[in-house]
Amino acid sequence: MTVPKIIAIGGGKGGVGKSTISTLLAFWLARIGKKTVLMDVDLGGANIHTLMGIKSPPRTLNDYITRRYDNLENICIDTEVENLRLICGAGDILSLANPHVSQKEKIIQNIYKLNAEYVVLDLGAGTSFNVLDFFIIADRKIVVVMPQPISIQNAYAFIRNAVYRKMSRLSSQQPILQSLIKTAMDTENELQLRTIRDLLQAIEDTKGEEVANSLKKEIEDIKPEIITNMVINPQDKKAGKIIQIVAEKYMMIHPTDLGAIVYDKQLYNLVSEMTPLTRLFQSSDVFANAYDIVMKLVAEQN
Repeated sequence: MTVPKIIAIGGGKGGVGKSTISTLLAFWLARIGKKTVLMDVDLGGANIHTLMGIKSPPRTLNDYITRRYDNLENICIDTEVENLRLICGAGDILSLANPHVSQKEKIIQNIYKLNAEYVVLDLGAGTSFNVLDFFIIADRKIVVVMPQPISIQNAYAFIRNAVYRKMSRLSSQQPILQSLIKTAMDTENELQLRTIRDLLQAIEDTKGEEVANSLKKEIEDIKPEIITNMVINPQDKKAGKIIQIVAEKYMMIHPTDLGAIVYDKQLYNLVSEMTPLTRLFQSSDVFANAYDIVMKLVAEQN
């Protein structure tokens, strides 16, 4: 059985359009013949089923977590789009916004067992460990940003936290490293660890060059991809480039720009009216933008 490729859609705060973009990318993957599962991993505020026109999902992630079903495959719901199935989030149970580590790991393990070529994860807002852990395990790590200064700052902070979270997980059995990483996450720390390069130097001084180089390689393997959403004019497309420059300077990682999605009033209205996004005019530039991004994802995956 083929192991699915995982595409995670994350970002800083809510309201940047992660769920919309997740839905559009999953739609196009399915339309070009890829068996796709769109999975709502916003465990505290699931909403992606409404974007697919499903008001009351018959099964949700909660049914899997509470063991009513023993695998994720059994809670998949067919949609009106051929090749596209949906796993609805568990937003009806507030306690699941912060599942136990064992629950989260169980979900992650079962994602790889889904009968699909692609699994698109619509992540929750913010930078909680649960959100970051789903982001880190993905084959394609997409960060959505809007062309506004605060959104650019939030997107960069999301990437920064993902880097530190990965380092923290890799160092979980080493208290000294954990302490250094925790210190570096405070931008005003007394050790003046302002960048990842500063942190790696401190790690090399404390634990040796081999440990520092190993962590450096793991950091460089985090390759976020940026989608700029709600673009109105050509200048807006520079949001992704700004994040690229800052991340390369301070984080020693190299994000790539996947493209932009234009602002579309009809799309905004569909979301507001809880009408399925698949009803968007096929001639919409949004559809064309999403198609271009999906073709990049598929081409680069092969």
